[in-house]
Amino acid sequence: MKCHEFQELIEAYLGETIEEPRREEFEEHFFQCRKCFLGLKINESLRNKEVRIPLSEKPRLFAFKVLRPILVMSSLFLIILSSVLLLQRGRRAGQMRELARFDLPSYHQGEMRGNGVDDFALEEQFSRAMRRFYQRDFRAVLDILDQPAFSAAANAKIAFFRAISLLEMDQAEKAGEILDGIIQAMDPAYFDEALYYKGFVFLRLGKRAEALAQFRKLADMLSPMAGKARAMVQKIDEL
Repeated sequence: MKCHEFQELIEAYLGETIEEPRREEFEEHFFQCRKCFLGLKINESLRNKEVRIPLSEKPRLFAFKVLRPILVMSSLFLIILSSVLLLQRGRRAGQMRELARFDLPSYHQGEMRGNGVDDFALEEQFSRAMRRFYQRDFRAVLDILDQPAFSAAANAKIAFFRAISLLEMDQAEKAGEILDGIIQAMDPAYFDEALYYKGFVFLRLGKRAEALAQFRKLADMLSPMAGKARAMVQKIDEL
């Protein structure tokens, strides 16, 4: 039996409609011809999909017919997977942005000690800056607090609210540097607040692990901010 004759009988053989004398010739041939044997097995495996691969086709066309459905499904799978990952990433980014929101810290008016006769005038300007602060006009706040007189005062209260204003203007790195200075100085007036809002600096920078560590550290301290820190730890753990 020739290969082209074998090819013509594949459908009859698989459908068990082949005549008995031809069956013997057919089976004898596919045991002797590797090409025809492989062709038979491929057609047998694809029979339920109604795909028939003629043995005379070139290898590239054969591969195209056999692999095309697989490639199409793989491409669809990758597209779906990419879409799911993008949605998850977008959802997570949205959750991070939501977590990075915070209520503005309270301001308690008081004297700025240690600056002589200029204390009262400085406090008046600072109070004006705070009115802008709670109006969320952070650019105006910084225009006031960036004046040389405030820089020279080296006051933790000024530094803290300057950092929060920068943080709300998406200048998280600059805000973090100022808060680090307050933390290192261990100024009792704003030490705990600086630790707490440093966690939000990390959140604004997309550093989830660092933010979690920061809030956990504060949550384990004897601090009036410990309760808020524990609440943030729980929220980040649920993210």
